[in-house]
Amino acid sequence: MDNSNPYQLSPSISQSGSVTFDPNAVIPAFARTPSHHLPTVPPTEPSTSTTTNMTTDASRPRLSIPSLGDASLMGELPTTDPLSILVQKHLPPHLRPVRDLTGAWHAPSSLVDPIHSAPTNEIPDPFTTPYNSQQPPQQAITPDTVRQAASTNAWRKIASLARSQIESYSLTEQNRLYSSQQQQLVSLPQDANEPGMDVEEVLQWWSVRLYALARLRLYSMLRTELGGLWQILASTRVDEEVMLEDSEMVPFTLRVLRATEPKFRGDTRSTIEQYTVLIHMCKGHMKRLKAQVGKGVKVGEKVKVWKERAVRVGLMLAFTLAEAKDYSGAIELLEPLVEKALTKQGDKEKEKEEEGMEARVQLVVVASRIWIQAGDLSTARTLLDRISSLLTTPSPHIAHSQTLLSAIEGDFSPNPNPNPSIAEQLNIAIQTFYTAHLDDSILKLESVLNDTPAQIAAADAVLFNIATLYELAAGGEREVVERKRGLLEKTAKWTGEPGASGSWFKL
Repeated sequence: MDNSNPYQLSPSISQSGSVTFDPNAVIPAFARTPSHHLPTVPPTEPSTSTTTNMTTDASRPRLSIPSLGDASLMGELPTTDPLSILVQKHLPPHLRPVRDLTGAWHAPSSLVDPIHSAPTNEIPDPFTTPYNSQQPPQQAITPDTVRQAASTNAWRKIASLARSQIESYSLTEQNRLYSSQQQQLVSLPQDANEPGMDVEEVLQWWSVRLYALARLRLYSMLRTELGGLWQILASTRVDEEVMLEDSEMVPFTLRVLRATEPKFRGDTRSTIEQYTVLIHMCKGHMKRLKAQVGKGVKVGEKVKVWKERAVRVGLMLAFTLAEAKDYSGAIELLEPLVEKALTKQGDKEKEKEEEGMEARVQLVVVASRIWIQAGDLSTARTLLDRISSLLTTPSPHIAHSQTLLSAIEGDFSPNPNPNPSIAEQLNIAIQTFYTAHLDDSILKLESVLNDTPAQIAAADAVLFNIATLYELAAGGEREVVERKRGLLEKTAKWTGEPGASGSWFKL
């Protein structure tokens, strides 16, 4: 995924708390880790050409599409989730943790500037929300608070924020159309001093909204909202021969979400076809940009962006093929990408090689999982050894994958690392189980849960493993159920949204 900085607060909008989006993203940025290898471009003084472009943009008509923010396009988020149902069923009232599923950005204190807060558009649950004539203080919305909400899996907050931004765009555009006495959707004069979003930014907020719905596993709502949005994009003309859905105004993030959506409802074939179309689209952009090199146009960074997009969508395509059990097709797709990542660059490109080494390591480590799934463990280990030989310092990602391979091959030798990571501790617990030390394995997993409850509560597979080991341990059915309820009580305090289902706790 794209590791670029998710939100960049420009000096001109820092007072309002607004955020700008990275136009080169493949998925919404809050789902990605910050970049440590991308070069930072220092600010430069505005040139004469830049000033000319600003003047041209100010006189250029501004596309106005209020229907993009129509409230009827978006449904109301449910105020419950599978974990809430599980808690109400298996825990007494005094042990049930308080979980806010309204999507509101409540402030931790009353010292909040009301101008910089965003209201929620979701209907609160009348049975859990007390009536209060005075609205509670709301949290200031900044790039940091959005990242924090994403890191804690508060996807209802993010979905509600996106809806607020989308609807505010519609209201602003309707007022502009009314003030200009226009009766239909037209291009309005561009006013640089007038606040408000443009079409590109509101579509970025749409990608945020839809991604949050996907993380909430509200796939039916995702399909409905995406279908309504795309109908507007397909019926709106931005030029004489260009529809909005074919223009560069539509962020690549939104196209990837549209290609991924069929997989959520079991239509893997459609997702594979649409991923292939996106890869051809990336190659087409690269070809057109390279054709402009001889015309004195600097296209190096743009070509790099489209190349990275093609690689990432290629990885997504490979894993989708693996889900369909087409391992040969997935490996055939990944082989050239992996070989290029394993090729050592020349001396002239040594600096660039160091900057991109982290991305190359991640690509090889992720791709090696396909060979592991296909049962080709020797090739997977060879790939990890080759990428490890290019590094000057050990990589924890490679070490974790090598430990996983050793466990699959039946090598349960102790980990020499005195300070193992969370992933390594989980591997040690599973290795302990396979060496016929069930109680020790349970103790290790419970220790990791107690040390890092927020992270383990979001790992469904770990919860499933703990519940399974409880069933294998000594004790009657009543004791097993009590231990599972204790596990539910611990994790419910820390888990985010949408929360684990009953099947993970095996209740």
